[in-house]
Amino acid sequence: MAAPRQAAVARAGTPDVARLEAEIKDQRDLLIQSMQIEQQHYDLLLRLIQSLNQGNPTTVAVPPPGGGAPGRAGSSEATPSDPNSARALLIPSMGAATAPIPEPPPRKIPERTGSVSGKVSVASGKLDDVYVYVQNVHGPATRNRTLEIAQRDKQFVPSVAVVQRGTRVTFPNYDAIYHNVFSSGPPHAFDLGSYRAGDTPRAVEMSTPGVVELYCNMHAKMHASVLVVPNALWTRVSSDGSFQINNVPIGVRKVVAWSPRSRAVEQTVDLGPTGASVNIQLNADGGDRPHNNKYGMPYGSYKE
Repeated sequence: MAAPRQAAVARAGTPDVARLEAEIKDQRDLLIQSMQIEQQHYDLLLRLIQSLNQGNPTTVAVPPPGGGAPGRAGSSEATPSDPNSARALLIPSMGAATAPIPEPPPRKIPERTGSVSGKVSVASGKLDDVYVYVQNVHGPATRNRTLEIAQRDKQFVPSVAVVQRGTRVTFPNYDAIYHNVFSSGPPHAFDLGSYRAGDTPRAVEMSTPGVVELYCNMHAKMHASVLVVPNALWTRVSSDGSFQINNVPIGVRKVVAWSPRSRAVEQTVDLGPTGASVNIQLNADGGDRPHNNKYGMPYGSYKE
């Protein structure tokens, strides 16, 4: 048994075996070093994540590719001139960012629209002031629009008006006598009180769609009608009864014809991109309807 052991020892001492053992040792050392570097990178990443979650900037030392112990940030061991030293980096937190990048506004898809056209006829009589509007298209109220309805020669001028929802209507008095504009509603019930020429004109914002009938509490013959439409989709009918309203969103739409001397008539149309046509017939009712004063009582005599 002694002879084989002596032969093995002899072979271990040969140059080839020694070189092989040295290479194995070097590869083992490199493998261990690589594992250590990977562990350092993993620890670095973990510290970065923890720092970002806490909202604090973190100074971390990045180990050099060739290995070696990481240096301390701010010490002489971590200087840019030393390629074997660790590189110190100041990683800002998410909370330390200057300002978030705003998201781009959503892209607005153009609304598909069409035109509503047609003709309004009168069964009996003749109507001069006829308007057509689209009722069931909602939108924001108009802003900074004003209409003047004057009180002049014991009349409202104009006596018929159409305004979009949100319009402010002013009522200046140009007569030397007192007037008292009021409406018993709906859709707008208001009383502006008595004032005459030279006094500050009073006003009302027309915020609800519908027909507002205007009266003077002192002069029974003073009367005006204001049609408050819900949107900008309206037009005055031509003398031959024809009309056309453009840029109406497609879909099922309610088209309304109105005159101050007739009741409103509504028709429903299915509007597509190629447009839609509608014919509406109105009935004239003869003229101004009887009304009371703002107290709900019949008008009495009034001395100027």
